[in-house]
Amino acid sequence: MGLIQRKKFWQTLAMTIWFYITAMTTVGDACQKKVIVRSGDTLAQICRVHLGKYDPHLLRTVLNQNQGITHPDLIRAGDVICLDVTMPHAIVKGKNLPIVKPVTPVAMARVTKPAFIRAAVNRMDATSSAVAPARVTYPPPMPGSITQLTWLDDNTAIVEGRMDADFRSVFYVHVPGDLEYEQTGIEKPDPFSFRVRAIIGRQGRDYGQSFILKLALYNASSERFAEITRQIIRKPHSANESIVFSQPEMPVDSKSPVGWPGLESWMAAQELDALKSDNVAFRVPNGRLIVNYRYLGYNPDEKYLSRYGRITLYGSSCLAKALLLKGEVMKAEQILRPWAAQVSADGKIPRSANVLGDNYISPDVRTGEVAHFFGVLALAGMMGQNTEWEEPIRRILTGYIIPLIDSETGLVKGGYNGVGSEGYTRPSGYEKISWCSTEHNLDLFQALILAARVYRGRGLDITCENLAWNIGKGIDQFLWDEGAGTFNQGWRPEGLDRAKALDCCSWGALYLIKQARLSAESKQQSTADLYLARARRCLEYADNHFQTNWYYRTPEGKEGKIKGYRPYDGEVADVRYEEGPLTGKMIDWSSLNDIVWSEGTLGVAKAWEELARETGDPNAKKRMQAIYQEMLNLQRLSDKGGLLYSTKQIKGHFTMGEELASIGWLGYLSVMNDSAVSHENRELIKWMAW
Repeated sequence: MGLIQRKKFWQTLAMTIWFYITAMTTVGDACQKKVIVRSGDTLAQICRVHLGKYDPHLLRTVLNQNQGITHPDLIRAGDVICLDVTMPHAIVKGKNLPIVKPVTPVAMARVTKPAFIRAAVNRMDATSSAVAPARVTYPPPMPGSITQLTWLDDNTAIVEGRMDADFRSVFYVHVPGDLEYEQTGIEKPDPFSFRVRAIIGRQGRDYGQSFILKLALYNASSERFAEITRQIIRKPHSANESIVFSQPEMPVDSKSPVGWPGLESWMAAQELDALKSDNVAFRVPNGRLIVNYRYLGYNPDEKYLSRYGRITLYGSSCLAKALLLKGEVMKAEQILRPWAAQVSADGKIPRSANVLGDNYISPDVRTGEVAHFFGVLALAGMMGQNTEWEEPIRRILTGYIIPLIDSETGLVKGGYNGVGSEGYTRPSGYEKISWCSTEHNLDLFQALILAARVYRGRGLDITCENLAWNIGKGIDQFLWDEGAGTFNQGWRPEGLDRAKALDCCSWGALYLIKQARLSAESKQQSTADLYLARARRCLEYADNHFQTNWYYRTPEGKEGKIKGYRPYDGEVADVRYEEGPLTGKMIDWSSLNDIVWSEGTLGVAKAWEELARETGDPNAKKRMQAIYQEMLNLQRLSDKGGLLYSTKQIKGHFTMGEELASIGWLGYLSVMNDSAVSHENRELIKWMAW
């Protein structure tokens, strides 16, 4: 019997056994999902709440499989109805069974097969040459559609559409870069359609403006779980003019901008004039704010990460560096200006803030993010040939960095936690963090080396060089793991933090290459060779412990694979599940083979690019280009040229949305790969922070 014949044999045997067991199972024992009828319940309502949908076909199925129900209106309080509609059941009378908790419409029941069937299926899989990978549909398909818009007057219209299920819903008109504006009076002619009168823009104004029509859906627990959206461009029109939407938002043959054009497209969609910010602290003349997150489909993270225009210090710094390398100095300065206004007298800068409809400002300060900002200020100062950034640079250096240097190790500590504030008032004080992060120290070393080059002979260079030298010594002595061939995650007063993180490999390799460059410049070639050998070990560790594959399918059916890297390996004490049955338990990252972290993956590509430039190794250049192409393929899934931060949502840690720092890193590599760096900047690149 050949391979294909054996596979079909085991498939047939497994299915035959399964159907035999299904047919022979008694009704009462087989019922997996049981619901007690309460006073006032209808069968349609029970189906909507517990199965996530209701339609005539489903109702007939439930009736056929609950033989005790003769009519959908003849159910009584106390009856127990089986809703496991994959198997024949009967209504059960008089049993005191618990009511099953309502499930969300995206939940799927997991069927456990008997052991001998699992064994048969396993044998079948073992004979197969390849097992089809689990694929994620992305962008996620919408649970319905907006089908028509009919204008009543200049800015009022009737919007109509359909839903795949009958759920509580709220209709919004959303202006990109602005708030969601709720439209009241939604009507439902039947359980699967809706119509609402909506105000879209201002009378006689806002022509050419993009608006998103949005129906938000809520489950039985009043949790927002999905959206039906349609983007329109407001144009002059006549009364009673209708627009029929018959095509999907993203046609199959649509061409998403990639590389640098994608960055420009995405940035334009996320950009705000700082003077129009709802957060007074960020209303700075000649400043621009770039909202940090964007979601293609509904994601629960959206409520706090994008709906109120969250901006971040790190993401803004990453984008500004890419713009400076491209030669777009004025745009980079506009992005830096609102953040420079936040630098306190002692050099502290908040991590993030909301700028639309909310005035939240993070009370916490972190050294890694401050280091990136410090480095890009130095770069902007050189390329812009102005002194605008010297005062914030001085404050950060003398007021923030120097006081955080640990006297025992020479390493810089993690920053400060604001005390007595939830982000809507100024902290009453600051608590200094005792731990030292490897990532933060790698960031700061790079920024100090760059600043020393930029300000050579201007007073700050010696201070920056001395600080960098001491931090580098601490990194080599306290953070390098010789046995593993990479860096530990950090150092604490009670001992080393030996967890392994991707950025400790990738940014660690960048640090080692920079040390090799400095050693070669000082004619210490043997030391330079040692650093380069360690850099290769870091990249080898990344390949052996962090590589993953994400398999996707578009709503139109196109399938693909993205190769990249996950953020951690093994378990990390301070990274735990924040929801679900595993809440509080450490995440086993080695088992997550489907999460690609784009920012971290691009960091690996950047390390290969630096290694190629330092050694002339053509294989290193090929490695960079291969990873870069994978990220371009991921970028193509966006309609605006954005890049997913992560291909998997893990609450509190990684979000499945487009993100600013990720597109900033991609932009940097785009400039480098396309050889678009001007001649005068090529020497400077060798000393950049990344």
